[in-house]
Formats: sequence, C-alpha cells, structure tokens
Amino acid sequence: MAKPLFSIVIPTYNRQDLLYYAIQSVLWQTFGDYEIIISDNFSTDGTASVVSQFKDSRVKYIRTPEHFVLSDNFEFARKHANGTLIIMMSDDDIFLPAMLEILHKEYRQHNAEFLFSKLAEYKDNSFPGLERNILTCPSFSGASRIIDADELLIPLFTFGNITLNYHPSAFAFSSTLANTIANRTGRFFQTNGVEFFAWPLAAVLSNKIVYIDLPLVICGRTKKSWGSNLVLGNPGKNEIKKYIDDVDKIPKCAPFTNFTYCNLVAEGLLMAKKLYPKELERYTFDVAQYTIETLNELTKRKRMGVNVSHEIAEVKAYLTKNPALKKEISQRQQLVKKPFWRRVRSQIGDLGAYRLTEKVRMPKKIRKITSTGAEKVRRGEVNTGLKISGADFGFHDILGAAKFLTGFIPKERKIEVPDAMRVVGGN
Repeated sequence: MAKPLFSIVIPTYNRQDLLYYAIQSVLWQTFGDYEIIISDNFSTDGTASVVSQFKDSRVKYIRTPEHFVLSDNFEFARKHANGTLIIMMSDDDIFLPAMLEILHKEYRQHNAEFLFSKLAEYKDNSFPGLERNILTCPSFSGASRIIDADELLIPLFTFGNITLNYHPSAFAFSSTLANTIANRTGRFFQTNGVEFFAWPLAAVLSNKIVYIDLPLVICGRTKKSWGSNLVLGNPGKNEIKKYIDDVDKIPKCAPFTNFTYCNLVAEGLLMAKKLYPKELERYTFDVAQYTIETLNELTKRKRMGVNVSHEIAEVKAYLTKNPALKKEISQRQQLVKKPFWRRVRSQIGDLGAYRLTEKVRMPKKIRKITSTGAEKVRRGEVNTGLKISGADFGFHDILGAAKFLTGFIPKERKIEVPDAMRVVGGN
C-alpha cells in the first residue's frame, strides 16, 4: 500500500457522539490522499461501533491496551501514522472540505515541515451557556505566508498578545520532524498540554513554517469539551474529571500544581526548554506574567462559585517565598489586561462563559446575530469576522456550519464542494 500524504490522527475517549462528525468531515475532503487513524483510549462507550459505520479503507481503528494519560494516547496514536504529514485532530473538531487540498498546495509550493491555519468555532446545542448553535469566524485575508518561530513562540513564553492559534487540529507537521524530536527524547508528546510542548520544538527545528490566514478548521465547543469546561470554571464536572486525573499523574515542571489553562501552557513550555535548552535558549519564560494570568484564571472561577481556595493559597505561598517576584507582579497588575486564557482564544471570539442553572430566567430576546450583522453576512463580507446563529442560516450542527462557511472562502482559494456531503460509509 502506497504511503499517504496525510495521516489524520484522532485520539478519542468516550465521545462517540462527537467522533462521528470529526470522521465525517475528513471523508468530506476534496483531496483524497490520506488515512484516518482513530486511537480509542480504552473507551467504555460505543466508540468502536461508530467507527465501524464508516466502510472506507482509509479509516483505521486502533485501541490502547489500557487507559492512557492524554499525552501517552497522543504518542501511541502518532506512532501508527504512515503519512508524510500528520495532523492530530481533536474528536470534537471538524475540517472544512477544502482543508487538505489547500494544505497540499502549500506543502508542494514551499516544501514546509510545519503548516497551520486559522480556526473558526462552533458551539453546539449542548454548550453550557446562552449561546447555542452559534458559528464564530475570525477575520481573515485568505493569504498564506512564511513565518519564523519567534512569531509563534514569543507570545507563548511571555503570556503576551496572542495573534496565532495553537490548536492541534489546525497543525500539520512532517513525520520526519516528529521522528527527529522523538529520537532525541524518546517521544514527540511529553506533557498533557501536548500543543505547548510539541509545537515549540517543531517550530524551532522545522525548515519552514507556513501560516494560512484562512479558517480551515472549526473548533467544536460542547458540554463535553474539557477546554470549555475548564474556562467556564467547572473543573469538577464529570466531563473532564478523567482528564484532570490524567494530568495529576504527570510530573510537573511548572511552579504550580493547579489544574489551569495557564499551567498546561507552562508545563509544556518548561518541559520543552528542559529537554531542548540550546534550541529554546533565546525564549525566556515570563514567570511573573504566568503568575498573574494564573491568578486571573483562578479569580474568574472563584467569581463563578468554584472553590479554588487551595489553588490560590498555593500561588500566594509561592509569592511569599519570592518577594522580588511579588513586587514585580504588583507593578504589572496596575495595567489591566484581558486574561491570557481569553487572549489565546481571541481569534475565535468570546467563549461565552456563563454559569447557568435551570432556575435562571432567559432574556426575552437573545441576539442571534452579533459582530457583523446578518446583512454583512448575506453580502459575503464574512472576512470581516462574524458571529451568527445557525437557526438563522439554515444549519443545526457542526457539519452544516462547515458547509455554510465554505461558501465564504476567497475565490482564489475556493474549491467546489458537492451539494451533498459524502454519506456515511465513504467510498
């Protein structure tokens, strides 16, 4: 069997309902030279049966011998990839139909080892907030360009102004590059903040990085999305309890042990610097800003009714032992900044962090169209950014959102998509 150009690797655990859409969106691609590796992390639901519905030889199912921590599942899955380029796809995300074809063209043109694109976001009808069935798309130019590692990494190490996304589903990296990293340290994915360890190394070691200023991936947000639950301040919810347990099993490089988004970033970056000190020497981890952003995140959760007393006490104890750092933080906090976990997602809009119960009275009228307004959308001016209700534009799930958004890809990038999506079962 010939080696495929792309390996779409989907690590998954007990999310059979979301996985279906992810697989379907790959089979919907206009470029067919790929394989799909479903890495089932010892699921106890019907994950295997969902995969079996797709009678396509490119869909391959593997299962871990036991439940792995997230980074181990990623590494296990990656090792089964046969493609020249690998994409680690989240099981709650989907690809726009033109994604692989556009990546293929950029790869051939630049012979790049590392390519990535912008993201859009879709909150489905299960999302725990006021906004459901909402598609949010960032502004985009449709152009591609070569970037250097500094543009990708400096905002991360400084917890600064994030202008690029760091989501695994939007990154394609060469298998050669991954093997180079793995051969030195034993593996490509070292921490559960997988993107924040692997991508810095991939960036500094790759021959060329290509950025496509076009949303080719829709990031799905559901009640089962651990990231959404984390940001919404619900770390004790069943949906992410297993993830938290997994994180706690991993030795920490970060100063704090709390389960926060900032700590996932810190753990990945500091582990990368530890293992690759020479390559990442010029990137200084800003511990002061990291501490500020951690406190911002914990304070947000506290306001939402989450008990974070232990986590806040840990940060305060750390500052007591480091008076110079405490003074620097006090000076910086005079400058009001949007929390880092929000800035990192600024490309895909506000997460809508609402804490609701059944007793909350819904507003009489919830805006269905925001940001640009329906008229701009209908005129095709989506490249200015949009936030729309699927109900207003005839779609009710993430695949429908993808089909809708595909219509706004710039003409020079547009690839014709059949009116009807590929039916379950593939070729």
